Amino acid sequence: MFIEPMLLATAKTPFSDLHYIFEPKIDGHRLIYSQQNGTVRLYTRNNNDCTRQYPEINGSINALFPHDIVLDGEVACVDPAKASPNSNPL
Repeated sequence: MFIEPMLLATAKTPFSDLHYIFEPKIDGHRLIYSQQNGTVRLYTRNNNDCTRQYPEINGSINALFPHDIVLDGEVACVDPAKASPNSNPL
């Protein structure tokens, strides 16, 4: 199942609110992780199926979660020696 993600919007001023938690921006590839009935599919934000490009996370052996789920997130490399994001995205 593909659910269209919310895309970025331009703002005139920075957003700041004590009711929100912010995280650092890490460049990578934005993917939609969709799991239905134990079958995992990965999609780009434009609904292109890219499951085969990510064998490490595509769940081809078994599903990652016990129930159906759709996740929207960023896949990025981490330098294990530094435990920090790699400056060269995928």
